[in-house]
Order: sequence, then structure tokens, then C-alpha cells
Amino acid sequence: MAKGAEDDEPTIDARLAPDPDLVEYVVITLPDLSSSLAVAQALRGLVESSKIRILDLVAVVTDAHGGYAVTEPELVTALADLRGVDGEVGGLLSDDDIALACRALPSGSSALILVAEDRWAQELADAARSGGGRIIGGERIPRNRLEQADRNRKR
Repeated sequence: MAKGAEDDEPTIDARLAPDPDLVEYVVITLPDLSSSLAVAQALRGLVESSKIRILDLVAVVTDAHGGYAVTEPELVTALADLRGVDGEVGGLLSDDDIALACRALPSGSSALILVAEDRWAQELADAARSGGGRIIGGERIPRNRLEQADRNRKR
């Protein structure tokens, strides 16, 4: 963490910088972008409760030929609830990141690609660092693996 020149307090920029150990991306599929109102409301609640900080967000629509179009969130009416929400949207997702995410989407679908800082995990990250460690990764477990594990437990 950067230190101020005159004392040991972090600078304003250092306090606002995301914790690099807590940044993840999430792809949320939707039938169409007009269906994203509930997602926008949920994201607003997560930001306002300090559970996450939005670092980047794009909306995409795929076509039947594997192509996609990117739309900035402020142009999606259903995402209006996100206007005025704290966060610095933009700049983290590259064109390659967006293309990679879109390859996993079904043809003719829409999605929101979100990069967020998981502020809910800050205490855990700080504790790991105080012991000389750090959070180095995480992954979503596919739904079908969880369903299979649940079926196996019930046998």
C-alpha cells in the first residue's frame, strides 16, 4: 500500500485502488438486455452494502453466427438503476476478454460481463496477509457438478 509523504497513512489513491487479490469477473446471461433490471437492482444493493465494487461492466448481444455487439451500460435502459452507483466502470475488460466471454454464450443471447472487487472478502484477505499468505485464486463450481454431488450424497 502506498504511503503518504508526511505520515504513515495511506494516500487517497491507495485506499481507492482495488485489492488485486479480490477482483473477479462474472458473466451473467439474459434472454435480452431489457431483462437486466433485476440484475441492476441486485448490483446496486451489493455496491451500497459494500459487498462489491464495480470496476468494469459491459453488455453484449450475440448473433446466430458467433458474432457479438458490445453496448455500454449507460445505453441500456434496464440498467438505469446503476446510474450514480459508486464505481469506476471501464478500462479493465479488453477486447480479447470480451471475445473470450462471448465464445461461451449461446447464439442469440445477451449478457452482462462484470468485473468486481469482492469487498466482502477484505477481512479474509487481510487475515491471510497478516499470516504471510494471500488469496491466490477461486473458481465457480459448475452447476452440473454440484447437482451430481448432491445426487451422490442422497444415495
